Amino acid sequence: MRTSSIAFTMTAALAASILVVSSGGAQTTPTEQDIIDALQKPGGTGEFTNVRSLSGDRGVTVTGGEKTVPSIDLKVTFAFGSARLDNESLLTLDVLGRALSSEELKGQAIEIVGHTDAKGTLEYNDTLSQRRAAAVVTYIVRNFTLDPALMSSKGMGERQLLDKDNPEAGINRRVEIRNVTRPR
Repeated sequence: MRTSSIAFTMTAALAASILVVSSGGAQTTPTEQDIIDALQKPGGTGEFTNVRSLSGDRGVTVTGGEKTVPSIDLKVTFAFGSARLDNESLLTLDVLGRALSSEELKGQAIEIVGHTDAKGTLEYNDTLSQRRAAAVVTYIVRNFTLDPALMSSKGMGERQLLDKDNPEAGINRRVEIRNVTRPR
């Protein structure tokens, strides 16, 4: 009886976690497969659809839609006002690096885009977001077998806020990973 109770509890927990992930609920850590799924180009048609939306402590959000590049937002935290990666971010970037090194994404052109909230001046946020995106590229290239010629970075500052009603909200501070590989 005890074994079947444990099996039922585990099955219920698994079903609940699948429901939470597929319904846009919280997930604390993106998996390699989450990132691979978000960045793959389905069918090679140049048209992309949403894979899923995840949010949580690490702020994973999958974006997409017709004729957009596949992308995923990751919450990558830095020391205040700097481009120095903190320890928690290194865990997220290690998952990202393994995903980008996978057979499914190997050889794809990837653009890392830094975003800030609206604290500070436009010029300061542009520079800070560029430095942070470059720090992510440097870490990924240095620690994983990736072709640096296929990795680029740019800063958007506060120009593409996720929460326009709350421009200083933490959700606006993120790093977006885009698969910008051109269709053949």
